Amino acid sequence: DELQELNMENVLEEVYDDTLVQIDDKGLKPIGRRYGRVSRKLLRDELINRCAKNGVKYYEGLVDSVQNQRDGTKLIRASEGAEFGARVVAMSTGHNREVLEYEEGSPPAWQTAYGIEIDAPDHPWEPNKAVFMDLTQSDDEIITSMGRRIPSFLYVLPSKDKVFIEETCLVSKVQVPFDELKRRLYRRLEKLDFKFDQSQIIEEEASWIPLGGSLPKVPQQVVAFGAAAGLVHPATGYSIINSLKMAEPVAEAIASGLQSDMGAMGSTTASAGAWKAIWGAENRRKMAFYQFGSDLIAKMPLGTLREFMRTFYSLPPNIWKGFLSHRLTSPMLVPLALLMFAYGNDDLRMALVSELASPAGASLIKTIFDAQGAENAAHNEADLLARDEEDADLMIRRVSPLREPLKGVFRREQLSESGPSGFAK
Repeated sequence: DELQELNMENVLEEVYDDTLVQIDDKGLKPIGRRYGRVSRKLLRDELINRCAKNGVKYYEGLVDSVQNQRDGTKLIRASEGAEFGARVVAMSTGHNREVLEYEEGSPPAWQTAYGIEIDAPDHPWEPNKAVFMDLTQSDDEIITSMGRRIPSFLYVLPSKDKVFIEETCLVSKVQVPFDELKRRLYRRLEKLDFKFDQSQIIEEEASWIPLGGSLPKVPQQVVAFGAAAGLVHPATGYSIINSLKMAEPVAEAIASGLQSDMGAMGSTTASAGAWKAIWGAENRRKMAFYQFGSDLIAKMPLGTLREFMRTFYSLPPNIWKGFLSHRLTSPMLVPLALLMFAYGNDDLRMALVSELASPAGASLIKTIFDAQGAENAAHNEADLLARDEEDADLMIRRVSPLREPLKGVFRREQLSESGPSGFAK
């Protein structure tokens, strides 16, 4: 239904009548939510076709640098030697954050996954139902002096003749290595007595997604969008729909700003308007709640995580569906938290209270009360103009980023693990 609202149902390669969740050994249960699998190719083709119809031009190459000019424009140099002038630069570079400035703050959590798509007409899953989360574990929970095993779950997207199966760590402060997720997946499939030959594998997929962490500084003249702007849901890893929904208001803010003045002020108004559309007060409050939820989940042992999920899916459908889809307003997130406390067991209540008393809770409360001030700062054109004058001729280079790229952070933290794979303190 979310893609229907955007008139983009054509990018779905599979549509499922219902979604199944399994919290413990009591079996899969339907939750009454249709589900769709987005095709990367179909989505890419749709976006490229829309751009082509509106005269968008593409140039092959990597952006090497963005340099401020004294007239308010930007000079962009690409790796192939091409140079471009622009009044506004929008970076849609995914999790690459080399040419953007970010606030100081806590590092991101991580969602890691390993999956395979298999040619298997005899697979055991119903082709019209997606398995959103099977939280049974491939191994018994282990707690040692090195820490506890980080929980993961099975995610299944079946069709008539093939099936995509994936082992996913939802949220963790430590990245679960891909080889450990692969081991868990194959161990799980062995327990399910699902056998296949390696020649049946159509595609192998391994992904890591940074969740939450610090937001981009506002205001700044370079506009970020999508994952680069921090639009990934910190508690779920979802981002496509939210980014697609936000594209129109951000584009309108940029266009309106550029039309208001042909000089430096127009560029400044466009950038400030875009940042307000992305990180206005309401979106900041919602993100603070999502970040709180992400931090909470990352600390939970398996038993508490199961109680959290059991309680979450017992909430009124409009609340849990709204949380997953960014549709809940910030005032509606308060009753969500209160209901989780009321419906949960003592372990879950203790986890909620402890997290509220932690730095994550303090950050949530601070953001709720300071969000309007942050929105005003994001739309402060005078501040942007002053910074432009200070930063005239400033060049941001891809090879010397303002902040360490997340890919480097991920690799370093993977290599620095001192304990066994998939464990956390």
